[in-house]
Order: sequence, then C-alpha cells, then structure tokens
Amino acid sequence: MDERVLVLDDEPSVLDVLSQLLKQLGRPCDVTESAFEALGWLETQRYALLITDIRMPEMNGIDVVERAKALDEELAIIIITAYADVSDAVQALRSGADDYVLKPFNLNELSLAVSRVIEKRREVLASREYQDALEQRVRTATEDLERVNKELQETKQYLENLLHSTVDAILTLDPSGHVEFVNDGALKMLGYSRDAFIGMDSGRIFRDGREEVTKLWKQVDGKTPLQNYETEFRRRDGAMTPVSMSVSIVRGRRSERVSLLAICKDITEQRRLENELRELSIKDSLTGLYNQRHFHERLRNEIERAKRQKHPLSLLLFDIDQFKQYNDRHGHLAGDKVLQAVGRVVMESTRDHVDIGFRYGGDEFTVILPEAGQAQALQIAERIRRTFEDRGFDGLTLSIGLMAYQEGYSVPMFIQFTDAMMYDAKRAGGNSVYVYHPGRGLEEVGREE
Repeated sequence: MDERVLVLDDEPSVLDVLSQLLKQLGRPCDVTESAFEALGWLETQRYALLITDIRMPEMNGIDVVERAKALDEELAIIIITAYADVSDAVQALRSGADDYVLKPFNLNELSLAVSRVIEKRREVLASREYQDALEQRVRTATEDLERVNKELQETKQYLENLLHSTVDAILTLDPSGHVEFVNDGALKMLGYSRDAFIGMDSGRIFRDGREEVTKLWKQVDGKTPLQNYETEFRRRDGAMTPVSMSVSIVRGRRSERVSLLAICKDITEQRRLENELRELSIKDSLTGLYNQRHFHERLRNEIERAKRQKHPLSLLLFDIDQFKQYNDRHGHLAGDKVLQAVGRVVMESTRDHVDIGFRYGGDEFTVILPEAGQAQALQIAERIRRTFEDRGFDGLTLSIGLMAYQEGYSVPMFIQFTDAMMYDAKRAGGNSVYVYHPGRGLEEVGREE
C-alpha cells in the first residue's frame, strides 16, 4: 500500500526536518510551502496523510483542513501548531484533523503521531471494506430469495449456513421486537442457547432495552440501512459487550415490514486498542508520566471539580537544578536516566489513583494534587524533593513551586504563580520548596541550608 505523505509548511527548515524524518520512517513524501499547490496535488494524487502548519501566509491551516477533507474524506491530517494556537488546533480537529503536535515538536512524538493516524486510517478503510463486503453478501442473498421463490427452502438453508459461518452476531427481530433468528456468532457472543434466544424480547439484550429497539425501527423505517451504530449487548451472565451494528429492514413482497436485520461486530478489542492509543498519545514515552498536552486538559477538569465540590486542589511545578551542566558533563543518555528517575520519584512519592504527574517539558515537571490543601501538598513536595536528592545524581536537586488553588484564579494564573514560585526557589539557590500565599507575598518553606 503506497501511503504517501504530503507536508505543508511555510518554513523551509521545517520541511527539511520533516522530510528527513519521514524518509527515516520509510514513508514517501512530497513537501511544499504553498497551500494552493498542496491542494492542487490532493486533487490529482492519492495521499494517506497531510501534515500542515496552522499558521501560513497564503491560507489558514483550518481552511486547508476543510478543503483537504472535502477532496479526500479518508485523508489523515496532523496539525503542527504553537502552544499559543492550541485553540485553533482544537478547531482544526473539529474540522476533520486527526491529531496535532505542538511546536517546537519532538521528533519521537511526531513519529508516534504519524504512525498512529496512519494506522487509524488503515483500520477505518479495512473496517469499511469489510462492512461493505458483508452487506453486499446479505443484499445478494435477499435478492436471491425474492428472485427464486420456488427454491425458497434451499436458498434459506444456504443463507443460514452462510450466516452461521461468520464470527459476527446476526439476528432478526419481528415487528413486535422479539428475536426470530440468530446465527451461531450471536449465540457465542451472548452466551444463550438457541432455544432460549428464539422468541426472546430483544429489550433484554439491548443496553437501553425496548426503548432502544423502538428507536432503531424508527431510524431505519423507509430509509437506507443504518451503519456503524454502536451500542452494548447484555450477555446472559449480565456482562456488557460493545458492538458496532449495521441495521436494516427486511421487507416482504408487498413492501411490508417483515423483520429488523442487525449485523453486529464485537468491538471489544477495537475499544481496547483505541484506549491504548489514547493512552500513548497523552503519555511521555521517556518518563512514563503524562505529557504537557494532557496536563492542561486535566488541570481544567480538576479546577472545575474543585470549584463544584468545594474541595482543595494544589499544584506543584519543579525542575532539576544544574541539569544542563550535568548533561554537558555526562552526556544526554545519562541525562535521560535522570529524567526517568524523576518520573519514578513522582510516582513513588504521590498518592496512587489520586495525584497526577506530568512531564511539562525538558527537565520541568508538574504534579496536580486533588483533594490536597497547602499543608498536605507541602508534605508531598518535600517528599519528592528529599527522595530525589537521596538518589545522589552528582548533587542534582529540585526547585519546587507550590500553590493551593484559590477561587477566581484562571488556569493560566494558577500555572503562572506556581511557576513563579519555582523560579524564586531556583534563584534562592535551589533544593527548596516555595509556597505562594495570596495577599501575603512569597514565603520559602523547607529550604535546605
């Protein structure tokens, strides 16, 4: 499969870096500084992926996304944007982009993003081909039933054998909502015997009961088949199985409604893979902590929850003192080991399933502390500082800024004041925790002499 990549950016240096990266990944690519030239190529050539900047002189990146999607709805798109333009990147995602990467971008993160969106495109294309093929088989079988009425029984037997051969669940419901046919795939998926299944009220197996079944009848009555409808089936043991359904109405000779036909694919594994891919997209591959992009989303959510529930919330932001000099002396591989150690220290020194650690960028880290006021946050900060110092990385220490959230503070203010505390700790010599006290100035806490 020729999965060619098109790269659009008004900076030649960025085009050069991206083309070299894609060459290393074994992906053929075309590059251009012109949005109009890129759209022209999309009209005449087939591409798997478009990588485009959000800010360009000829055309806004969002317009490029919309026009590119109009030319090829299957095209995968990655937006490259500066942190200040994240809101534009979100709008681009709504317009059809699949992912975005912040400038200055990390080549490993961009490589993962490229692999992720192309793999997603492959799965979508494969799923669509599979669905089309299966529906074509069902339509062909239905046409055969109508065309060869004298051979009805033989054709019926043929269809049942065909339907039983697929691992997908296929069932039909009569107009009253009771099950009239199930294949072997449905029996295996839901754990019922055929005798127990036939005649069952289908509301027992659909997530939302008879209300959902009635809704499906209305949605497909007199219309084209309903495709990729996702719901959950309730198994005999009570467990829920996520499924993607193609639903259509089977009509008789006089166009009367005879049955509701549902072809159901178990998407448990697909959901698992999607969750794994999402986890990869929000994790820093070196430290195992969450990345900066997920930090801003999570911090907004935790602030809203703290305001809603009237619970405390604190934030730590810290970096490694003298880290650049350490890197210069020992090399970047040794520096990476230090960053990994910080990740382990954060996980060891914080509360499981409560606190959330992030790599903010470079050697900067941040920890969100839900349900923690200033006193408890200080204990955690001190534990992180002492634990890292005890690891003995050639005298490396941490400068930590701490702030407890105050009503009325915006997300940027919360981060800014905590960041200011970190820099005050660093200017004071490092290896300390500085706490922000609204209205009372700055106070050093836990300073190591």
